[in-house]
Amino acid sequence: MSEIELKFGVPEEAVVAIERALRRRGGRARAIESHYWDSADRRLAKAGMSLRLRKAGGRWEQTVKAAGPSPAERLEETVPRPGRWEPEGPPPNLALHAGTPAEAVIAAALASRHGVMAPLVPVYTSVIRRLALDIELNGARIEVAFDRGTIHAGERSQSVCEVEAELKHGDVTALVEVARAGVEAHGLWLSTTSKAARGDRLAHPVDAPRAVKARPAQLDDDGSGPEIFRAVIRSCLDQVLANASVVADGDLDDEAIHQLRVGVRRMRTAWRELAGWRSPLAAGWEAPAAELFRALGGYRDRRTVAAAMQRLLADAGSPGPALRAAATGDDVDPLMWVRGRPFQHALLDVLAFLLAPPPLRASDLADNAAPAAAAAPTPGAAPAPVTAPAPAGADRDPDIEADAATATARPTRVVAAHLAKLHARLKRDARRFSKLDELERHGVRKRLKRLRYLGELVGPLYRSGRVERFLDQLEPAQDELGHYMDLVVALRLAHDVIDSGDPRGWFNVGWLKAQLPGAVARCAKSLRRVAAARPFWR
Repeated sequence: MSEIELKFGVPEEAVVAIERALRRRGGRARAIESHYWDSADRRLAKAGMSLRLRKAGGRWEQTVKAAGPSPAERLEETVPRPGRWEPEGPPPNLALHAGTPAEAVIAAALASRHGVMAPLVPVYTSVIRRLALDIELNGARIEVAFDRGTIHAGERSQSVCEVEAELKHGDVTALVEVARAGVEAHGLWLSTTSKAARGDRLAHPVDAPRAVKARPAQLDDDGSGPEIFRAVIRSCLDQVLANASVVADGDLDDEAIHQLRVGVRRMRTAWRELAGWRSPLAAGWEAPAAELFRALGGYRDRRTVAAAMQRLLADAGSPGPALRAAATGDDVDPLMWVRGRPFQHALLDVLAFLLAPPPLRASDLADNAAPAAAAAPTPGAAPAPVTAPAPAGADRDPDIEADAATATARPTRVVAAHLAKLHARLKRDARRFSKLDELERHGVRKRLKRLRYLGELVGPLYRSGRVERFLDQLEPAQDELGHYMDLVVALRLAHDVIDSGDPRGWFNVGWLKAQLPGAVARCAKSLRRVAAARPFWR
């Protein structure tokens, strides 16, 4: 069976209030002891799965969990594990899942190339005190559980404090409503970091990565435009939520912050370039996501960029000081931005869109699926849904908006038209890059990223070899444009140092300025390679 569940991190200052609220409404407490098993080489963890033996109320049960179609949905199958066992509990018995979907996924994860199942070993345990309450809302039943306890892996341990809200029965909109109430009342934040993932990182601190890169969208060649859009957004949200969860937990890993920004940019690219297919996802999510993106960009500039450029300056003989200006109260706090209510509500907006059933099936749309509402409406018919305008200040480029002329085209033709338009703009940029100003060059970089991310997102619709060869042609240009913009940022930081009263910063200003012409020339050269790249969408 599958479960629909949202998990939340809890700020320390909200613990007492949440516990009081649940107890006041009749919440029931129980102790839960769980033992997690995996192969020695982490095959289940690498497959996004877990195998758990749990004791609650004096009884043992065995559970297999695996990823589902969205960050809130998982395959979960629990079977009783009766018997008399030692304190460490029973060993796993995979035969208990025979003939079920769980058997298939766990066998695939554990099987070797020779068909031999890898042996299982105990990896970590958790001891949790759960306070749970069933809530009835709009005909739905939701279990809210407040878990506090500890995960143990050998001599290492980690505390757990989280809220889980599981839809037991009814409409998923009620679950989202409960989530919004928790965000508003207690400052909760969405987290996809399960206890199993925490235990795996605890047991394998070197092998278990924190940052999560994008995974290909699961696209159907025969899918309609709206179905393609949903699958693409799902792929983006997986990456965003995974890395936002790491940051919100207080782990300010630079790569996790970078991958969070990449995920947000990919999602905004899909929103922009596939605009005609995005109804009924409203525009409200985009502005908070854009604000987070810009804030974390500033944070990156003052950490990653400054550090990298400082090393180059030191090699060039810079007398100092460091590029980073003195810390001020305006410095960006990634934790505050990611946990913040605006961004959390934006995530819930997108998640609600993915959890709701699609408004139309592919068979209903047939071959003339439109990226908008289709052609002219029939007199007397209900008006087609209207796509909400982008919020004020959003990054807009009118000549890359959805083209009405493609309203009756097949989805792949619509996608190809957008890819071709972006590619054409970059061909023009390549011819005149050296004559552009700083702001225009930044625009070129953004267009290049949109082309790359859109190509990656819709790539599964095309021949993989051609897609990979095209995207490989973009990588050098993206690297060179990134280096050019890093020089620009570093130059700005160097001027900040001078403005703070340290004249030694003039060496840094002079050296950085001297690097710009060469960087511009390399950008122009790499962009000509992009212009000559063979499109995969033809």
